[in-house]
Amino acid sequence: MSKVYEIKLSYEELKEIDGKVSDVAQKVIDQFKKEYAYGFSLPIINEILRKSEENGRLTWRYKQIRSCDYCDKMHDYYRYPRSGRFHSKGDKNFNKPMYYSGIKFNEGFVTIEGLGDMCSECSEKYNVINQLIDYILDNDLRIEIQKNDYRDSKYLKDDIRICHSCDYEMTESEMGKESTMMGDGYYPSTCPKCEAKSSVFGRSHKTTNKFKHRLNPVFKEEVQKVKTLIKLHNKDKEKDLHISLSASKKNENIFYVREDRFNNGYRTVIKFDVEKKIYYVGHFWKEKCNQFIEALSKYTETDNEYFDF
Repeated sequence: MSKVYEIKLSYEELKEIDGKVSDVAQKVIDQFKKEYAYGFSLPIINEILRKSEENGRLTWRYKQIRSCDYCDKMHDYYRYPRSGRFHSKGDKNFNKPMYYSGIKFNEGFVTIEGLGDMCSECSEKYNVINQLIDYILDNDLRIEIQKNDYRDSKYLKDDIRICHSCDYEMTESEMGKESTMMGDGYYPSTCPKCEAKSSVFGRSHKTTNKFKHRLNPVFKEEVQKVKTLIKLHNKDKEKDLHISLSASKKNENIFYVREDRFNNGYRTVIKFDVEKKIYYVGHFWKEKCNQFIEALSKYTETDNEYFDF
């Protein structure tokens, strides 16, 4: 039976053996050097950044975990509150493991119950998420950041597929969109070269491990200004009078500013297209959204008309 040995070396010691070991060991050394270059004192942040660069995306989700390496939350079980036939009061109940609120970064399709990077309290204590986001944006790393309330992602990951008909390599953003079976969204389906489509019960375009990045329309200056205006509008108003920004499900370059209150449908304040450089004002907001019109007018190239939503 083979044995696994754990060897702890300093960064200076690794530099001395760099290039003098096997390919597998060299790969580990290269990963460590990359993580060390990020410069965070908490090693897990460096590890998350490296994996995010490899995957092209930073994601996180909250889940129940069994223990945390950064505080006193240990792998344990609840105790029996009273004695029974096969146990005494205070014995561990191995049918009831203890779980804590935790967080896992860059988790793939395969998940392991109870396993995470740290507990939620430690994540907030060390400000892990915001530190990661700030580093990615401030250093212009090509990593898509999961949607959040702190800062918008500059880039979007664009997966590459191969057409099942003509073998053309295409990004998902190039592909034509088709409505989902439930009618609640759209998915990339049509090849831009030969117009072959993916079929739910037939042939589908081949997925690959390759990807590119494209600029996130939300990161554009005009969208950020509109978001700022929305915050100012909502600041001193009751919740029923709030407005919010949303992107079109079919075209990521089209945005809507809508009323949160449902009044025979969600009334649109203004609709704008950052690619075509046009905007339309909602019928009920013709006289009330001058700030939005002024902000968007600086980025338009054609005359705009009121549009009755």
